[in-house]
Amino acid sequence: MPKIVNDEDIYRAVIQVVSERGYAGATTKQMADTANVSEMTLFRKYGNKAELIKQAITFIIRETDFSSAAHFTGDIHADLLRVVKSYQDTAVKNGLFIFALFADLTRYPELIDFMEEPFSIFQSIGALIARYQSEGVLKTEHPMHSVAKLLAPLVYISTVRNTKLDHTLPDLDLSEHVASYLDGHCIDRKSLKS
Repeated sequence: MPKIVNDEDIYRAVIQVVSERGYAGATTKQMADTANVSEMTLFRKYGNKAELIKQAITFIIRETDFSSAAHFTGDIHADLLRVVKSYQDTAVKNGLFIFALFADLTRYPELIDFMEEPFSIFQSIGALIARYQSEGVLKTEHPMHSVAKLLAPLVYISTVRNTKLDHTLPDLDLSEHVASYLDGHCIDRKSLKS
């Protein structure tokens, strides 16, 4: 009887191998070995290395459920806190994988196609910010610039930690970070819910 292949195990193996070896250095043989399946099983079920990586990215996005994270409730602090928590959780779990793919983007243009779905996450966060801008809560600027300002400290911390340059970089208090972001971007802080 053939072995039942668990998609999550395969995707986690892909994430691990790419995190350790980068896109170019990762092979389907290494991915298969890490997942404890045959390389032929990977090819039959998932296709080539590029398709495996694309599916692993989709798995990360679904696992994170950013569509719920970027949901509008009318409580801007709670909404943005949910967004940054989701982003940080993803960066902690999968940061090396994403870092490895971004590092190889300029050398392997086929990876650009893989980034469409992750970019849609940033667009959903931008739509949330745009909603608060249209309601007069946040200052008007391009929503994607606002997303960058909100997430930049988390990206920096994740990048530094993934390069192993500084193991002493403290965690960011996410609630305080959101409050600080709102201090600089809200039109009227008095109108905010606590």
